Amino acid sequence: MPAQVLAFLNFKGGVGKTTSVVNLGAGLGYFKNKRVLVVDLDAQCNSTFWLLRPDHFAALEPTEFEGAGSARTSWQIFRDAVYGTSLFQPTQAIIRGVPRSEAGYELIPNLHLLPGSLDLIDVDFEADTKVVGRMRAALREALEPLRAHYDYILLDCPPHLHYVTQSALLAADHVVLPYNPDYLSLSGLYTLSQLLDRIDVVFAQQRAGQRRANIAAVVICRHQLVGRAYGTAIAELKSRLDLLRHHRLVHPQCALLEPYVRHDVSVAEAASEHLPVLLHRPNSNATIDYKLLSNAFVAHFNSLR
Repeated sequence: MPAQVLAFLNFKGGVGKTTSVVNLGAGLGYFKNKRVLVVDLDAQCNSTFWLLRPDHFAALEPTEFEGAGSARTSWQIFRDAVYGTSLFQPTQAIIRGVPRSEAGYELIPNLHLLPGSLDLIDVDFEADTKVVGRMRAALREALEPLRAHYDYILLDCPPHLHYVTQSALLAADHVVLPYNPDYLSLSGLYTLSQLLDRIDVVFAQQRAGQRRANIAAVVICRHQLVGRAYGTAIAELKSRLDLLRHHRLVHPQCALLEPYVRHDVSVAEAASEHLPVLLHRPNSNATIDYKLLSNAFVAHFNSLR
């Protein structure tokens, strides 16, 4: 069965988008034995920096002989679309078995990474109206041959709706919304669902019968059990999801997945060690939560096939 392509997207910063991609991806690979590809599409390269040690990332940078546009990052997919080249080679770009130990041993063999590049920030500046259609379709075309080799392809999207994100939405089967339970996130959920509805009109011709990628799941990061604020915010979120389902602005089976991942300093420590939290602190609250969330994730997305 081909991989499900899932775009992790939220326009609000600090909600745990990369945290969710990295640690859910690791949980699916480690606990559920799923074949997972993480695709870093954000110019900040947070997924890449999290899963690769600095010396491994430095090895991805183009040499003076390669020039700009190394075929070893997601950036090349879009650069090919702009310039009409075919330099992106998945076998060269995808790093298998991430993260790796200092000695180079694969720590989660079936977790793979297509790294990002700081040059992704230039994609919108290089594009013009003649290549917009090619650019939107570029990621879907690049990922299509890879779907047979994975169970999940997780797209770590930038926090905006520019061309790279548009390409991700056209490639995705569903959208996953990482969420912090607060008022600003609630407002952002409504805005994002409306934008996805509007942009679907733009995609109508290129979608060519492919179903629209709607928000199909919400995952909560950094949940705290102190006071009543978080409980109130989650109740409001559930009410808002009911309303959005009624107006068909999210997937009809859109679910708030449980458990909510508890706030845990081990997650921040894990990032600085270039490890998922399950490897950094196997007995931490976050590891327990991501293990259970991986179970819920698989069950939910199996129900949407």
